[in-house]
Amino acid sequence: MSQLTFEGFSTGLPTERPLSHSSLQLYKACPQRWKFRYVDKVPEKPRSFFSFGKSVHTGLEFLFEKGTEGIPSLELVLEHYKTSWRREGYESAAQEKWFFQEGERILKGFYAKHQADFKNVFQIEYKFNFLIEGIPVTGFIDRIDQTAKGGLSVMDYKTGKAFDKARVKSDPQLTLYQMAVQEIFQKPVESVSLYHLNSLTPISVPAHSKTMENNIRALVVEVAKGISDQKFDPKPDERGQCQWCDYKQICPAFSNGKSAALSGLVSPETKEKIDKLGKLDERLESFLLERQTLAEEVAALIRSTGGEKIEGKHYTAKMEKPSDGISEKIVTTLLKTGEPS
Repeated sequence: MSQLTFEGFSTGLPTERPLSHSSLQLYKACPQRWKFRYVDKVPEKPRSFFSFGKSVHTGLEFLFEKGTEGIPSLELVLEHYKTSWRREGYESAAQEKWFFQEGERILKGFYAKHQADFKNVFQIEYKFNFLIEGIPVTGFIDRIDQTAKGGLSVMDYKTGKAFDKARVKSDPQLTLYQMAVQEIFQKPVESVSLYHLNSLTPISVPAHSKTMENNIRALVVEVAKGISDQKFDPKPDERGQCQWCDYKQICPAFSNGKSAALSGLVSPETKEKIDKLGKLDERLESFLLERQTLAEEVAALIRSTGGEKIEGKHYTAKMEKPSDGISEKIVTTLLKTGEPS
């Protein structure tokens, strides 16, 4: 199989595997994990949040793919979402049902909120390939819009936890997408955006700086050179990424020396507790999403009353004014008049 070559050295990658944002960040975080995934091709277990995100993205892609034929009806969008639903990674039928309904809520809200914006869409789920310092780079951009001034705007959809404008200003994925769009379409990118789908909140900032683009160039060269030199040393971080890594059992950082010795001293009861903790952490994301959905509904009810709080049977829900001007915060307090059932 032929290899990618540039600047006098080989990446060690087959020609059908150029670098992408995810592979760049994975190598930066842990070269050994990069090798397990892309060279050894050891599969990782499916995750519910990956399946959910891809399913919602598929629904949004269908919404725009008709082009000049006009947008499909909401009923068709929801039917496509249903037939394209990814079932991998869910812990239970109840969890899968909740995520599926959350996706329906997002698509209905997006459809109602942004119908007037559909005419500005230039590209959807756009696959790009271009060179950075002679190194092949690829990726998919969720959406590219045309601006009133004749430029372009790049948007990436996100599900999961909320984020603020600081992330949008520094997100390296948006910088890479900006570089690709400007190179391929030869038009200026005027703004970049992350769209938080769960709250139907787009956050946009002006195009990223040349300094940020240069940082991406340096990262691409650094990663490509590391791959070419076969530098796949692990970066153990047991309190961080390692505790979630599917490759921990086969990673050399944990198969000898102190880690192996300590592993032999861990009792079966302790291992059970660790596994239980891990499962609880995996479920935490779905609970956070559920709370966020309820909080948004309660916030709408509070706004409709013109007040700042509403009392339930056992709790009070109060609206806190945002410090960043982006999102409101709902805080609940147990009433003294009763105990929760």
